[in-house]
Amino acid sequence: MVRDGRVLWTFHTSTGTEGSYSHPNGETYLADTPNGKWTITWQVDGWRDGRLGRMWRPKYFHRDGIAIHGFPSVPTFPASHGCARVSIQAMNHIWTTDLAPKGSAVWVY
Repeated sequence: MVRDGRVLWTFHTSTGTEGSYSHPNGETYLADTPNGKWTITWQVDGWRDGRLGRMWRPKYFHRDGIAIHGFPSVPTFPASHGCARVSIQAMNHIWTTDLAPKGSAVWVY
C-alpha cells in the first residue's frame, strides 16, 4: 500500500498461476492477474462464494471478477485463478484501517 509515493504497508500476496484452468462454464481460461492500472469498483464485507471458490472480503478491481481478497492459503508462489490473495489477517487489516476504499487505484505489474 502506497500513499503519496511512500510505502505504508507490504503484504505477502499470491497471484495468478499463468496456467490454464477449466471454468465451471466449460471454457478454458488463463489464470493471469492482468497488468495495468485499475480501480476498486465494488467490494463485499464478508465471505463471497464465487464460481471459482470462496473469497474473504473481496475488493474487485477488474471486470473479470478479479479482486484483492483474503484466503486461508497464501503460498509463496502464484496459486490463484487471477486474484491477488492475501491472508485473512491482512485483509481484515486492509478493511479495518480503510487502506483500500472503493475508488482506490490498484497497479499490477
